[in-house]
Amino acid sequence: MNFLAHLHLAAHTGSSLTGNLLGDFIKGPLPTGLADHFDEGIWLHRKIDAFTDAHPAHRAAVASFVPPWRRFGGILVDMLYDHWLSHHWQQFSPQPLPRFLQQSYGQLLADHQHLPDGLPMALKRMAEQDWLASYQHREGLGQALDGIGRRLRRPLLLGEALHTLDEGRWRESERGFLRFYPELMDFCERQIAARRDNL
Repeated sequence: MNFLAHLHLAAHTGSSLTGNLLGDFIKGPLPTGLADHFDEGIWLHRKIDAFTDAHPAHRAAVASFVPPWRRFGGILVDMLYDHWLSHHWQQFSPQPLPRFLQQSYGQLLADHQHLPDGLPMALKRMAEQDWLASYQHREGLGQALDGIGRRLRRPLLLGEALHTLDEGRWRESERGFLRFYPELMDFCERQIAARRDNL
């Protein structure tokens, strides 16, 4: 999953928003030496990614991309799932998306001073420039993918992959997400509850 889903799942489970996003940047064993709530967020991030990568709906969505785009399928589907989450936000959160994003960005920037090296630059820019609001629109999603593609070892316009999905596969990715995401939310609730019971 990508940044928006990790923020939403962190809020849904009452875990650290910043910790969940740090999971993309901090590797290696836990504890990390950061505050416990950041470690919990990193731990949940890893659980989310493992569950998502193994799920049949996610695998089917990756397989819907034809070569050569399929080799980037994990990135494409994670971003596409953020698009569907923003598109169907009211189904999964009682809080309007703009308010959720504003509060999330505020928390990230507040946590910046509590991290030894501050926020990773990508997270700081995301919060300051409101990247996630653009994911709701297909054009914004394509631009975000192009931004990721420019940072690859061999840069390419990754957003072009979206044009390879015909209407049927586009809608099937949406239906797959809507089946998958409630399962992921339930999984996260159970994981956090079990972790806290064992502390």
